[in-house]
Amino acid sequence: MSHLVKTIKVLFFGLGIVFATMIALAFTSKPFYWWYNLGQNPNEETSVSRPETIVMLGGAGMPSEDNLMRLYHTATLARHFEVPVILVHPEDSLCQAEMTRLLRQDGIDSILYMTEGANTRSQALELMSKYPKLSEKQVIVVTSPEHVRRTVKCLNKVGFQNVIGKAAYPATVDFDLSLKKQKLGGNEAIPSVESVKMRYTFFNYLKLEITCLREHLALAYYRIKGWI
Repeated sequence: MSHLVKTIKVLFFGLGIVFATMIALAFTSKPFYWWYNLGQNPNEETSVSRPETIVMLGGAGMPSEDNLMRLYHTATLARHFEVPVILVHPEDSLCQAEMTRLLRQDGIDSILYMTEGANTRSQALELMSKYPKLSEKQVIVVTSPEHVRRTVKCLNKVGFQNVIGKAAYPATVDFDLSLKKQKLGGNEAIPSVESVKMRYTFFNYLKLEITCLREHLALAYYRIKGWI
């Protein structure tokens, strides 16, 4: 019993250190750059000057923040380069149809589909199986920033060499979020929280830390499996 108690104490002490470190880091800009760097193309030597296809990996749910951002960047690239889009998403009753509708609404008429695969590895294998000639072409793959590194490396592993990742970064606001000179009312005895960092940035960065930790665990798992 004493060994169990010691183990639990060590576990909680370790978790406490991790949590305290995450809290401290959330007051800095490090979580943002950690997340931002995950969205950079992992193969610096690979360049795509004129892509022949845009591959979009569908996110979860529709509408959802992830999918809408990916659709926006996919449509922008497809219009600019005038190339077809391959939409990678399991066939279902709503999401695929709604994504197609939004792409067509943005002027994208040439849309192909890859509906097999439930994770990045299986989707990469199915993409190679269904579109083998794509491995010889220049391809841009669009996904969420935290997934870019894993996606590109998975595609490289199955034979895609001329592929780069495009992170679907959201645009940031550039207006003043301070509360000065704003009429808010309420209990005047309680001071307003003027700090934007405390109101928004701290919690956003805390969420980014969790996102990045989860992605690094996924990357470690994929390496152990030999998928990247």
